Amino acid sequence: MDNSKVLVIIVNYKTSELMPKLIQSIQEDNVAVSILILDNASTHETYSELERLTDPRVHLLKSEKNLGFAGGVNHAFAYALKHMPPFQYIFLFNPDAISCPNLISNLSGILKMDKDAAGASPKILRLNGKPWYAGAIINYKDGDVLNNAIANPPEKKEYYEVDVFSGCAVLFDVAKVLKAGGLNEDLFMYYDEADFSLKLKKEGFKILYVPQLVIYHDVSYTTRNISHLKTYYMARNRFMVFGDSMKASRKLYFILHEFAYHLKNRRFKNVYYHLKGYIDYKRGVTGQLKEYAK
Repeated sequence: MDNSKVLVIIVNYKTSELMPKLIQSIQEDNVAVSILILDNASTHETYSELERLTDPRVHLLKSEKNLGFAGGVNHAFAYALKHMPPFQYIFLFNPDAISCPNLISNLSGILKMDKDAAGASPKILRLNGKPWYAGAIINYKDGDVLNNAIANPPEKKEYYEVDVFSGCAVLFDVAKVLKAGGLNEDLFMYYDEADFSLKLKKEGFKILYVPQLVIYHDVSYTTRNISHLKTYYMARNRFMVFGDSMKASRKLYFILHEFAYHLKNRRFKNVYYHLKGYIDYKRGVTGQLKEYAK
């Protein structure tokens, strides 16, 4: 066992029922792991369920308001730096994902091989086995992140440099994260990975994708019943992060294309929130959607 210490950060919002299986899946033989669960102002019942977790590696932190993904990660990270023993790496993990044995130690081995790398993500499959994340690159013209850019690589390598990590599962070098600063809390959720990846790259750091390490992800478990919220943040934040690089014609195409898609599928609530996302971007509205703020 090496001397590496890793803090796993899990941002929870009404997903306590997933935690026992997730925690059990984090099995590491070669690194010392602590797990910090940040409860994002779920419910009293949710937090009570978290308190029943018996794994000695688990620590709980409760926020009195929903900080979103970016704010939740920042809050948990700042708390851990101040109140927990020192650690060399942080591993961000979605509640709706399942690890594989020694995932973290294998990722840390990759980061140690490439001294310029700040973070590394594994291949992430949907529950049906189809790729969800296989190395992401940015299409600046369309302001889009292509999540499966290396699903079929032309050559077999141990890892690849990519533009964007996956916040579902990513191991970071703490020193490099501190140099780049925290995630952008103005985004609340969605496109925060792309935004932070760009910050890391400005500091001269790499983002890596490791295809031989594979985990599973129940995609959008927490937002499947409130897809209009995802629609809103995806529309607004796309322009917040990439608006300066997108031509006016591409912005208009995106607005009309998504409008038509939701209208065709009779998702009238999504139509409204898609347009609201763009309007709020133009108005400079940031953070959590006001009517859902606690």
